[in-house]
Amino acid sequence: MKKYILSGVVLAGLSVAIWGCIKEPDFSTTPYITFQSIRKIVATDAFSQGKKDSLIVTVFFQDGDGDLGMTQTEFQDAKSPLKGINNYEIKAFRSKNGVFSEIVLSPPLGGFFPPLRTDGKTGAIEGNLDYSFDFLQSFTPKRDTLRFEIRIRDRKLNYSNWVKTDPVVLNE
Repeated sequence: MKKYILSGVVLAGLSVAIWGCIKEPDFSTTPYITFQSIRKIVATDAFSQGKKDSLIVTVFFQDGDGDLGMTQTEFQDAKSPLKGINNYEIKAFRSKNGVFSEIVLSPPLGGFFPPLRTDGKTGAIEGNLDYSFDFLQSFTPKRDTLRFEIRIRDRKLNYSNWVKTDPVVLNE
């Protein structure tokens, strides 16, 4: 019996020692992103009942102080320094004869995402961020090939790097 108790104490001690050696990542306080994927789902638009291409872009992020995202109140409050500032920015590029050129879409793409850290603490965070947007097929040229450039912004208004998505074909 003493052997089992001693083994349990040794195992617990090793677990604490190993856990205590894990350091918090040392990321920059300026967000950093990498492109992970772009997915297309063809669906029916609830309002028009027409077909739409829903795109979901996934980026991997790292941020040293965990201040990514904002609340709806911060986005709308006239006194907030974040009022009306999108923290997810998207540039669109259309392929014509194999060459991508930037296009201006109306309304523009982009928006804001909610706080990614909800525990009120500061510190490094990392993970995947999915962002979706739609293109109604009735307003999209047939077999339109687009790619996107994306960056995010933190609560201190630091911009991440820009990343490029893979091309995607709309309205097939």
